[in-house]
Amino acid sequence: MATSLVNFGTWTTGTADPVRRKRLALGYAVGIALSVALVGAAILNSKAIAAEKEEEILDVQLATEPEPEPEPGPAPEPKVEKKPQRPRMQVPIEMPLDKPKEVEPTKDNSASDDDPFKDDKPAPPPKEEKPIVREAPKPPPVRVAPPKPKGPMQVTENVTPPSPISNAQPAYPADAKAAGIEGTVVVKYVVTETGQVTNIQIVRGPQEFHAAVMAAMRTWRFRPATLDGQPVSVSRVIRFPFRIKT
Repeated sequence: MATSLVNFGTWTTGTADPVRRKRLALGYAVGIALSVALVGAAILNSKAIAAEKEEEILDVQLATEPEPEPEPGPAPEPKVEKKPQRPRMQVPIEMPLDKPKEVEPTKDNSASDDDPFKDDKPAPPPKEEKPIVREAPKPPPVRVAPPKPKGPMQVTENVTPPSPISNAQPAYPADAKAAGIEGTVVVKYVVTETGQVTNIQIVRGPQEFHAAVMAAMRTWRFRPATLDGQPVSVSRVIRFPFRIKT
């Protein structure tokens, strides 16, 4: 069996060896230094791992709602450039007695190019609005009565004849009856708009009956004849027969 290179007996012997002590002290020091270095390296390694873990932690924040955009304020009013106002004419309180001197116009007195009112144009006259003319509704046609005929008219289909109010018959004259005279008296007369009898004319008949016929007809009254509702005068003819009854 091969001999050991290191003699462990020399480490355990109790003899005092100063060289051995130095070796032991150096070994202890080297071991302690190595232990401290290993411990320090382990600590540094753990700190690096912890730092890496801390870096991996994400800072998560809750999402917040976006703030509403401020409402736009009112639009600024456009600036209107005001034209310079014309200077007002002042009326002098006292009238000057002296006649003002006539001054010839010069270039200085003429209108300058800086006159702010030289480009002013008179305002156009306002347009006259034509009024709306609406046609008025046409009135219903007015029924115009035909003109009244001049003088008495004949009774026709359009004329309503007069109606008697009182028309006493003439009496038989006693003289003509005693004499046995008979006959028919034809009379033409006019009924006016008021219903009176005028223009009594005996056309034919015995003379003995004329007076009795005229006296009776002067007392007659009628409701006048009408044409389209208007009273008119009409001409009429009547016969009076005189017969002696036996």
